[in-house]
Amino acid sequence: MRPGWPTGEPCALCEAYPPEFDRAVAALDYIPPWTPLIARLKFHETPALARPLGRLLAQAVRARGPCSRYTVVVPAPLSAERHRERGYNQAGLLAREVACALGLACEPEALHKHQHTARMMSLQSDERALQIRGAFSLLPDQARHLKGRDVALVDDVMTTGATLNELTRTLHAAGVRSVQAWVLARTPPPRSGDAVTAADEGRWEA
Repeated sequence: MRPGWPTGEPCALCEAYPPEFDRAVAALDYIPPWTPLIARLKFHETPALARPLGRLLAQAVRARGPCSRYTVVVPAPLSAERHRERGYNQAGLLAREVACALGLACEPEALHKHQHTARMMSLQSDERALQIRGAFSLLPDQARHLKGRDVALVDDVMTTGATLNELTRTLHAAGVRSVQAWVLARTPPPRSGDAVTAADEGRWEA
């Protein structure tokens, strides 16, 4: 971890422009040597990496304090096209490992991405938010099942938080009481002195 990183307190920009989710926990910084390893899980047909990486995420969640309030773990979904392309949902694999390690229930099919979107990696934060708006849904029976519950939302990498924010809106609209984002890795906030906009900030926790 680089010096000067936040250690649990939200930054001033996060206070001014709070994310939709209540809190984010990240196991790793999205920097070498983790970036190529996560890429292997995500793009290079190495689903077996979900077990050790998922256990790292579970350790990070456990280290932040009691997590029993979050009784159900839900992964960020892929569109049907992207799922066919990769053959699996890496967030779903991570969610199963985290849930198993922490003794929580997992609902791997709770959220659906009914709107296929272009790859987000090259997009700016505002473009990401626009691209992903309205892309997710819950089936009625899943909405009834999750209503009033505290949900842990699992994804592999958080960059601007646009996807996690939109997923959180979808869950809140279905009556979910609260949402935490549990991510394997987070893109580092800019170094001191770098230009930054509020849309590029999330609630970072070391």
